[in-house]
Amino acid sequence: MPSYYDTLQLKRNATPEEVKKAYRKLALKWHPERATDVPAMEAEAKFAEIAEAYEVLVHPARKAIYDQYGSQGLKHGIPDGFGGVKGGSYRFGNNALEIFAGFFGTSSPFADIMGAMGDEPPPFYGELTGMVLPIVPKKPEPDVRPLPVTLAELYNGAVKKVEFTRRVLQADDTTAEELASLHITIKPGMNDATAVTFPSAGDEGVGIEPADVDFVVESVPDPAWSREGSTLYYTAEISLTDALCGTVLSVPTLDGRTLSVPITQIVSPGATKTVPGEGMPTAGGKGDLVIQFTTVFPSSLTLAQKAAVKKALA
Repeated sequence: MPSYYDTLQLKRNATPEEVKKAYRKLALKWHPERATDVPAMEAEAKFAEIAEAYEVLVHPARKAIYDQYGSQGLKHGIPDGFGGVKGGSYRFGNNALEIFAGFFGTSSPFADIMGAMGDEPPPFYGELTGMVLPIVPKKPEPDVRPLPVTLAELYNGAVKKVEFTRRVLQADDTTAEELASLHITIKPGMNDATAVTFPSAGDEGVGIEPADVDFVVESVPDPAWSREGSTLYYTAEISLTDALCGTVLSVPTLDGRTLSVPITQIVSPGATKTVPGEGMPTAGGKGDLVIQFTTVFPSSLTLAQKAAVKKALA
């Protein structure tokens, strides 16, 4: 399958304006109602490829992932630095006609009939026809904002209320600042770098469509917990006595339970204990919980204690 850049006949350093110009030209050329010189199925397939390429390359976050990791990174996730993956939520919605209508302001591929393909109508259009074509508002790039989320919220799911300011168009064509609020549903097991999009929730202005607002999930660091994909990591403190002699470790879970985990082996440096089925929620169940240990050494020993330790370990 050709790259998105090949599909739009662009170089990899193409600007957003060049992406839009290429889409305008090719979408009009391959619109199924216009490309009547080829079989309908071929036109529809090509039209969909062009729409998917545009949807990725015009979106800054998707384009950045595609440039570095390709379509596999978009659809299956990117390395998270801990051996797992994050993201991977992009899927083309097979909505090429909706993308076309959103771009051109009409579903008709013949709206540019008085000008060169994809160009603005000539300035004398009104004098020739006595009509004025409507100005199609342009849509700005998405407004990308971080969405801090705790690991417990990613585990259990949550509804987050976010507030932000946006510019709202007034009756006199000026804009005023408005405080907006949205509620975002965090699904259990959601990955870092997942973008939640609110269409047209951004700034308004004269001659433009409101931008989409993308909230990108960012997990808040936790001193005891971390995550790699569906695997949870918990760091437990354990005394030297328990590390050598064994114990039953109490592990608090992210949903408020307490696990009693028997530690029967000597806990050597770097040792871990895996508890199956207690990791992050997934479509097929849950991942694993891996317990890491920090051994707490005594600050001092008496001579008698030192002698006892030497005798025990001799």
